[in-house]
Amino acid sequence: MTRHVNIKIEPSRELTPSTELELLRGAVAQNPASTQLRMRLARLLNSLDMFSDSIKMLTAHAPLGDDYGVQTALIAAYFARNEAGDTLMALQVAERALSLELNETQKSYLLAELAKAHLRRNDTEKALSFLRKALELDISNVAAFKRLAMELFRQNKPLQVIKLTDDLKQNGIGHSRLLAARTMAFAASGDYKSAQQLACYASFIYEGLIETPAGWSDLATFNAALVSEINTNSSIRFERYGTASEKTWRVEHPATGTTPAVRALLAEIASLAERHAGTCAKHDHFWTDVRPQSAILRSWCVITEGHGYEQWHMHPQGWMSGGYYVEVPDAVTNGDGEAGCLAFGLPSGLIGEVAAHNFGQTLVRPKPGLLTLFPSHVYHRTFPHNAEGRRMCIAFDICPA
Repeated sequence: MTRHVNIKIEPSRELTPSTELELLRGAVAQNPASTQLRMRLARLLNSLDMFSDSIKMLTAHAPLGDDYGVQTALIAAYFARNEAGDTLMALQVAERALSLELNETQKSYLLAELAKAHLRRNDTEKALSFLRKALELDISNVAAFKRLAMELFRQNKPLQVIKLTDDLKQNGIGHSRLLAARTMAFAASGDYKSAQQLACYASFIYEGLIETPAGWSDLATFNAALVSEINTNSSIRFERYGTASEKTWRVEHPATGTTPAVRALLAEIASLAERHAGTCAKHDHFWTDVRPQSAILRSWCVITEGHGYEQWHMHPQGWMSGGYYVEVPDAVTNGDGEAGCLAFGLPSGLIGEVAAHNFGQTLVRPKPGLLTLFPSHVYHRTFPHNAEGRRMCIAFDICPA
């Protein structure tokens, strides 16, 4: 495999979510029987956390028909809304969808969704059976792997997680969920050396100030332009379902046709990430073995005031991830504690306090202009800064194309 990773930047969004929503609603109103339009609208509504609207629109024209995409969008909306009876509705839709003419990948996806419903209903054995069947049909099903591994952790069976990852690894699977679970499983079983080698912080985490992009006099001026573009982005909103963010403001697509500073930053990140990937490729490591030849850089922005933070998480869609700090309170930049910092480590909730403590934690102190790059499978979190001002970070994933 070549050491080079060719990184392209996700296209800028030309329509705001509100404009796109208005256009799609109008199109569905004129063509209510169009499953393609209903599916597109449902996906947009789900991404905006408008789950009740999505469910109402998808179920307004009974029967649902035989469109796999529409049914999966409805399942996602029921699971996310999670009101009384929604889990049962998601289960019933998944069971009905399984009667359609499907390929093995689609069947695997629906089996993993059935398992999710049974896990919520505390029917663990049935859920585990569905998850194993899902992986038999599609060994690359990330959701099925995640749910199976997490349930094994809950049952305190880390050695079974290691065996599961061994089996998948031998069959060419190496997604970030697998690497993350394998790291946790080694730590949970007391093999901290193997866990730390898999995380490999010293070799694979990059920290450095970027050079000022062309067109701006210095980094402070460039960051001020980024702040202005983010502040005026009409899609900014408080929190979002399904993310690690707590008490934060988010912009899901910061790059638009009117954000030259954001686009310049993403170009700089892509260039630096390509060079860093080449440096990392010199190491003999599981993560570098599964590096993609081509990738897409996808970005979003997280803004935290005093009490905002990110829970422990990793980035399942990426191969490499990172963040660029646009604004950081002086109290964080000049501080000496955890407040406002980025931490790499492992979540104690699944592997226990002792294992997480023995694995260890590595802190990064943010400052304006700092870029971090790290493997997407590495667990990380941030701490509330409890200070005046905001912590603004443009985060990104470099996803296999």
